[in-house]
Amino acid sequence: MHIKILGYHIFQKGGTSRSNLNMMRALIEAGHEVTYINYVGFRQSHLNKFVLESGAFLKKVNMITFKGLKSIVDADMLILTREDFFHLSREVKYYQNHITILGEIHGPLNMIAESEDLALETIDAVRVSTPEIAEAFKARFEYPFVFPMYVNTNHIELNPFPVERTQNLMIKARFEDQVKDISYALRLMRYIVHTKGEHQVHLYLQGYGPSLELYETLIQYYQLETNVHINTPIPKDYIYISTSFYETLGYSILEAIGSGNRACIYPGDDGVLASIYKSFYAVSFMNKNLDDDYHILKEMFAKTYSQSERTADVEQFKRQFSKDNSVENLIQRTMSLVEEHHQDAITKPQKSANRYYYLGVIGRTIKRMKRLTPHIPKPQNNLLFKGYQKGRSVLFKVESNIKTYRNRKRQVSAKHVFIESFHGKNFSGDPKYIALAVQRLYPDTHIYVSSVNALVDMEIRSYQMTPVRFGSKAYVKAFEQCRYIVINGNLWDRLTKHPDQKVIQTWHGFPMKRMVNDLNDSTERMNQSKMFQPRMLKWDVVLSSSQYYESLITSAFNLKQHPQLVIWNDGAPRNSVLLQNDEEKRSNIQEKYLLTKDTSKRYILFCPTWRKGERHTVSELDLKALVGLLPENYDILVKLHPNEGHMQKVYQNMHPRIHCFDNSLVDIQELYIISDALITDYSSAIFDYAHLNRPIIVLTEDVDDYKQEVGFYFDIESLSNIDRVASNAKAVSDVILNKKHVNHQSMTQQLMGYDQPQTDEQVAKRMMTL
Repeated sequence: MHIKILGYHIFQKGGTSRSNLNMMRALIEAGHEVTYINYVGFRQSHLNKFVLESGAFLKKVNMITFKGLKSIVDADMLILTREDFFHLSREVKYYQNHITILGEIHGPLNMIAESEDLALETIDAVRVSTPEIAEAFKARFEYPFVFPMYVNTNHIELNPFPVERTQNLMIKARFEDQVKDISYALRLMRYIVHTKGEHQVHLYLQGYGPSLELYETLIQYYQLETNVHINTPIPKDYIYISTSFYETLGYSILEAIGSGNRACIYPGDDGVLASIYKSFYAVSFMNKNLDDDYHILKEMFAKTYSQSERTADVEQFKRQFSKDNSVENLIQRTMSLVEEHHQDAITKPQKSANRYYYLGVIGRTIKRMKRLTPHIPKPQNNLLFKGYQKGRSVLFKVESNIKTYRNRKRQVSAKHVFIESFHGKNFSGDPKYIALAVQRLYPDTHIYVSSVNALVDMEIRSYQMTPVRFGSKAYVKAFEQCRYIVINGNLWDRLTKHPDQKVIQTWHGFPMKRMVNDLNDSTERMNQSKMFQPRMLKWDVVLSSSQYYESLITSAFNLKQHPQLVIWNDGAPRNSVLLQNDEEKRSNIQEKYLLTKDTSKRYILFCPTWRKGERHTVSELDLKALVGLLPENYDILVKLHPNEGHMQKVYQNMHPRIHCFDNSLVDIQELYIISDALITDYSSAIFDYAHLNRPIIVLTEDVDDYKQEVGFYFDIESLSNIDRVASNAKAVSDVILNKKHVNHQSMTQQLMGYDQPQTDEQVAKRMMTL
């Protein structure tokens, strides 16, 4: 039998590549003719090296590059090893209906998008990993021609002896955090090493992929450079870790067990890995609670993996993975379903394999060009540069006209919501709390959240929402399908609003400093107003937290120029969490940022505001002197302005009891909840924090200069119950130690009187009925 296998890129290491190699070897050994089609192009030199590394059997395999329809016809059987290849079956069946087509699902069902075209009407049979996945596939897609069968594991040599004890941990996976969640393993290592003081534990990461930069950043941010190693030689003895949200089998888990090592694995959100590995002594299961998982690993470190347990595991492995997974059984089970699956007449498909091939080539070429673009020097000649700029503006104009034309044809969905906080610099503020309320009240809603980097992606995914990279094609596509848009700044100018879209403007905090049309500097006021007005006209709703607030933004943003704009007097959704007085939430937030749930700890939040231009020195307040004047159970938390994030390392390395977090991972509302006092200068943090009725200390550092240059809406002196203190550590510590509770009710009633514990859900309900 001539069998063709279409795979994505066998030269990249991974579970699917390993499965395809094992299948080819077994087919060759069984006497079949095998052609392997690699979707990604390759050179002969790559193939020669690959054959040397993988085995001489590949010399008997016809290895070719995918070049459209001609590559996947003229065979007895075609095996499609990715679900995004399944649509090719239509054209194959249209021209050569005799070819048997087997579709293989290697990824989790939950990762298959609703919009994915599986073309199941022309797929003869589908193979999945387990009986549970088979039943789930049948139910979801109403397709009965599915059979469960583990992939071939013949490459794994079973070590009869156990690795008794080790404190080395290892992960071998593609670096895709949205699937593998290796960032959780790094948080766990931070907890083990820094919170629990287990400095002898080491984690070895083996792999490649788009999240490599994220993991390198986290290792540095968590100060794990000594304990976490990426792509270095791995020790022979280790405990394998799997933190994936979903897995269908986990080849690396199998390989670890086969080598005599143990594994500590997350069962998956669907529990699939628990059903596969529950019978192995070598396997323990984590639950993604830091303290629980630390104790599970601690027990594994201390416990010996005995010879009797190892012997039992070897037998279990043979029974479970070496039985009935031969290629002949695969072919037989496929053919039995072919007899049952009677297909209707096939019409000529609109999308051709050749088109798919050319689109793939173009896509990969564009990616290569983007990688090279940063290395191309900008024009030095002034005339050339002006020409370059003019060309860009013409292109943007053409793009805008095309988008306006497309806008008339597209539709938006009321089940899709687009969220953007601070232009994607973090996930916080009113947009976040509206998103969380929508998620609770309307669980079927798909929520996209703007993000500028992998750290923000990680934070967004922790709430089971979808991050989209600011300015990317996916960002524009997500925006275009959402009816509801929630922002706390302005929309990106290159987005085209649809007539049916509703833009909810929350703004980002109660203003202390003058804005836009209220600026003292007349030139700056005119420039900002000119840029701001066309952006403001895209808003449909703006939120207000008091009558006074409404008067400020009406003046600052010149809202009277937009008579269709509606103002909702429901308050600020971000402050609902401050008014709910949830002690369990406080404990969880403390663990999130500081890896402890110590009720005796006291935290002082320091929020220096932004000075125009980058600040390269720390605040005049001597934080090291201040922390030295406070009792041992007091720590200082520093929340930097988004424009001063470059100072994070300076503050973080200042003192063990001074903590400064990467702005990409910080929600200031959460820091308010765990803080016992606030120190700031002229930040609008004053107003939100006042809801908690805790001490607020305002530093008088350069306040007169700022008042003259920018201007305030308030005379700070008029704010009652706020301590105005010079930047002196002793004076600040005296206020902290002598004041525990302050009544800020007069301020909150005047400035934020609309804020309520249910504001977040109230706004979400109003929005979703627009």
